[in-house]
Amino acid sequence: MLQEAMKMICCILLLFLQALPVLAANSERNFGGVGIDGLPLPDGRIRVGQIVSGGPAHQAGVRVGDVITHIDGKATQGSDFRVMVQKRLRGVAGSPVVIRVHRSGEDKPLTFRLIRRQIVVNPLKEAR
Repeated sequence: MLQEAMKMICCILLLFLQALPVLAANSERNFGGVGIDGLPLPDGRIRVGQIVSGGPAHQAGVRVGDVITHIDGKATQGSDFRVMVQKRLRGVAGSPVVIRVHRSGEDKPLTFRLIRRQIVVNPLKEAR
């Protein structure tokens, strides 16, 4: 009986440890992104709709209109948009993510290694 209880505790602890990076990534203090506002395409790929000025994607050379085809080696085509954004593009600030994009006019895909960071978007001031 004691061995079964110990096994159960170990299983629960392992599950908790596996979930820890996800929990940390979604905490306000450790949350990081790459500064891309993506739009889902019908096939599951992600088109870059907006880029945060000075963010990791902007600094690396990602452009509005680029189509993200892979995130950390996983194809975006056929994937769930929300999962791709929440679990792949976003993550722990300071952690890397590699995206591959198709850019109109380019023969070969482009690959960008980005470091997630806390993104601060300054609201626009209203004209008076």
